[in-house]
Order: sequence, then C-alpha cells, then structure tokens
Amino acid sequence: MGLYDKFLRRYDDFYRRHMSLTQDTWDTYTKFFPIVADHVMGYFSHPVLGPVLRRVFRFEGEGHHAEACIVPIGQNLEFNSSDKNMVVPIQRLREVIEEASYRIIMNRCICRDSFKCSHFPIDFACLMLGEACRTMVGNGIARYATVEESLAHLERAAEMGLVAIPAWTEMESIAKGIPEENKDKYFEICFCCPCCCNGMKNFKTWQEVPQLRKLFKNIGWRARASERCIGCGICVDICPMGAIVIGADGVAKTSDTCIGCGLCGFRCPENAVGMEEIEPMKEHILEYLGDARPQIKG
Repeated sequence: MGLYDKFLRRYDDFYRRHMSLTQDTWDTYTKFFPIVADHVMGYFSHPVLGPVLRRVFRFEGEGHHAEACIVPIGQNLEFNSSDKNMVVPIQRLREVIEEASYRIIMNRCICRDSFKCSHFPIDFACLMLGEACRTMVGNGIARYATVEESLAHLERAAEMGLVAIPAWTEMESIAKGIPEENKDKYFEICFCCPCCCNGMKNFKTWQEVPQLRKLFKNIGWRARASERCIGCGICVDICPMGAIVIGADGVAKTSDTCIGCGLCGFRCPENAVGMEEIEPMKEHILEYLGDARPQIKG
C-alpha cells in the first residue's frame, strides 16, 4: 500500500468516526452539499481537475469504485417489447427488496433537503438494503422498514414519477459512517428528481468521461415517441441527457444517448412517449453494479 492509499485509509477512518452523517450533523451537511454538488462534482469531467476529484471522491483508482444504473419506474410508462414474457423494470427492484435481510428508509432526502426542493417531498427519501444499514438507523437518519413498507415506498416513488437509481458508491459508505469491513454490505435505491439529484444534473457532461459513464448504465430501455406526439417540447426540456429533439415532422426523436430514465414519458401530457426494449434486462439488478456487487443478505 502506497503513502497516498495509507493517507486515504486513515482519513476515511477519521471521517467515519468524527464527520459522518448523523442526526446532529445533518443540517451542516445540507449547507455544504450544494457547494460540493454544483461547484466540486460539477468539475468531475474537467480534463485537469476531473481525474484528481474523481480519485478523491473514490469514483476511480485502484480498489475504489462507484457503480449505478437507471431504472425507469414512472407509473404511467408503457413498456414495449417483442418478448411476450417481458419483465417490467420495477419488478427487478421488488425482487431485490424482498431478497434483502435488512431494509431502511432514510428520514429525509439529503439532495432535496439541501436544495430545498419545491417539486417533491423532502421527507420522501432513499431506500437502502443490507445489514450495514443498521449504522444509519443508529445514527438517527433512517428507520427500519419491513418488506411491505419498502415495496409501498417503491410504488409511491413510481406514482410521483421519480427515477430509481440503484447504486453503490464507496464515498457514500464513508459519509454514512459504515465501517470499512461492512462497506460492501449495503446497497441504495435512490428515488431521484431532476431538479435536485447531483447525478441527474451532471449526466450530460459526465457521459463524456469513460470512467463516469459506467455510473449510469442503461438497463435496456429507450424512450420513443408515438404518432400521438404533438411536438410540444416538454420531453426536450426534461431530458437530463439532451437526447431528444423535435424532428422536421413535429415528432420527438430520441438519440442513442438516451439512458432510459423515463422522465419524458411520465411528463408527456399526451402519453405519447413509451419505453422500447433495446436489449434484454439482466436477471438481477445487482449484476449492473460490476465490481461493487454488494451483499444484501445477512
């Protein structure tokens, strides 16, 4: 282990013990989070500062990683596939919730609370799975949830049109005070809004960097407008990737950069945008997390 890695290990241990997210430090985090999100992580794709910041935040580097994928769950989304036995994306999340040995729901969403969200409830927050989540309950920032409560929480997120982002990031395990030996025993399902989610606000520029592209994997779906499209442009404005344009025929067109979040379909006033399958989904949602593959069973 080199000097830099030894320094990181000691810093991580200090952070977990004295600076992690707790009921007492929550308000301090919400004051500084917008600065970090907009003025630090916004530079992740910078050619000079980016590599340094990504390493500091454990997004890359030997033995460090962050992984995530995008799951469209909007309640009114239409999913089109040639497979008669198609499984809708939200089902993959139901399965992993039922499989976990321990589940929690955060008391508040750190992103929505930090940016004082006016579009979605601040007290509607992430769902997390795995034995290491007991740390967050002990720190007073989350509550234990039964399978039934967790599934109901997922359905509520679908009703609101939030985007599900299953993820594991090493930096978040440190910030939440999870001990080093337990950092792989937790998994989060974030329910994100485009107005406050740091990832969604940076999707477009982060996709330009190969090391960041893996953070937001498309699980096999792409938005596509039908003949009902009236070319109103709402989908163009809401797309976090800038992947939609209104064609010469007045119908929305989606490019290959679509990450399949489903925001456009949920917000479409004509219900003219559906999700088409571009490749079969994997059997388990954790398969999309690559090296991070967390352990969610006791």
